[in-house]
Amino acid sequence: MVAANIAKPPPKREQGKQALPRRWAGYLLSATVVMSAAPPVRAAAPPPPAAPAENTAVSPSLRELAVLRARPFERMDTDGNGELSDVELPLQLISSFSRADANHSGGIDRTELDAEFKRLEARLTRGPALDPDKPPRTWAEVDRALDRLVAHHELEGAALLVGRGEKIIFEGYAGSYNADSLVNMASASKWPGGAAIAAAVAEGKLDPDAPLSSWRPGLIGTPKANLTLTQLMSFTAGAAAIGDGTPDIALDPRIDIQEAADRLLQFDLVAPPGTEFAYGGWTQQVGAAWAVAATGEPFVKLWNRTVGGPARMTSSHFGHPQKSRDGLDLPNPNLQSGLWTTPRDYARFLMMMSTGGKVGGKQVYPAAAIKLIETDHAAGLPHRWRSAGAEAGRSYGFAAWCETTRPDGSCAAVSSGGAWGTLPWIDREKDLWGLFFVFDRGPRLREDLSVLRKAAEAIVVNKGD
Repeated sequence: MVAANIAKPPPKREQGKQALPRRWAGYLLSATVVMSAAPPVRAAAPPPPAAPAENTAVSPSLRELAVLRARPFERMDTDGNGELSDVELPLQLISSFSRADANHSGGIDRTELDAEFKRLEARLTRGPALDPDKPPRTWAEVDRALDRLVAHHELEGAALLVGRGEKIIFEGYAGSYNADSLVNMASASKWPGGAAIAAAVAEGKLDPDAPLSSWRPGLIGTPKANLTLTQLMSFTAGAAAIGDGTPDIALDPRIDIQEAADRLLQFDLVAPPGTEFAYGGWTQQVGAAWAVAATGEPFVKLWNRTVGGPARMTSSHFGHPQKSRDGLDLPNPNLQSGLWTTPRDYARFLMMMSTGGKVGGKQVYPAAAIKLIETDHAAGLPHRWRSAGAEAGRSYGFAAWCETTRPDGSCAAVSSGGAWGTLPWIDREKDLWGLFFVFDRGPRLREDLSVLRKAAEAIVVNKGD
């Protein structure tokens, strides 16, 4: 545990441009790929086998695991070589890849996959590691609780950072994780990704209330013509939710982002715009394409200029949740799940946002963009799909969860939890930010994360840090 100021970044690591991996040849994921923190809906999947009676109410992840186990190996092994590459492995199992590849062949065979399923099932039936009735009461106890959580759930590692402004109050690591551990953020990508689009709005390059047809005149006369950027980014455009698939993630990240928008706009709306909230659908990727067209910058460049650079996120990049660990400069990076970053870098983003866009006392990110992000744009709307982030009646802002809403419509607390378990948050009322950083399965960690978050906030408030 440390208390430090990390606004100054370490020397930039050289990543450079790298050739696309050979396994990308012909890469195009199915348009029904789902990455979610709850049981996916797959039209082509057979009915899942019944889970043991004692487990049916334990965890959504057990039901999800049953669905995955029911899928024939041959259906996943698309190249027919008897092993599943990281491209072929379902997104829900990506965090298990290196562990499941017991013989280090670079792929997972039938025996290894079955062993991993059994191991995951055993882990999921254990329950939480921490007792909510006996929460940590000091930073030393929080440190030990983080170690206990990692050991109990057999995680590769985890990190917890808590701060106020540009000061880190607590920074703890467990397992193999350290300040520079680089992993994909899943839906924790939405907040930093949406921040680039909000910055373009603050710069006057985008009108959040302009009709979509002002950019895409071919939509005039269609139900999509009057969709606004705010509706696209707040999941209130009337599109399907993540439970019905993630066609934006399924698209080849090497295609032009405008072509990606063309394909996504072919999907029908499932509700009148502005009548419901449908988390995790394809609309944010269209918003990203709109921002690219309005600014004349590729999304990677736009994000680096408006967010990554100002926040000094020197080890981070936007790409694809499966295929861009090495920082490939992709023309169609996925906004809602494509951020690869480290604990220290994500903490820098939270610092910048919590200070109203300032780094080292200098305004580097527009305060107007933060106001747009932290406004409840889905207030009172029914939820088409009940995601993990929607607990306790939470609403949604501009690419981030609005955990609590003030009478004036502003968000008192915002967050952006991801399917792999990472949860960043800012609590404006308590004047603090936090980051739980992990690469596993979010649902089974939720109870323990709740204990850690509440404990950390209570320690900060009680100590007056």
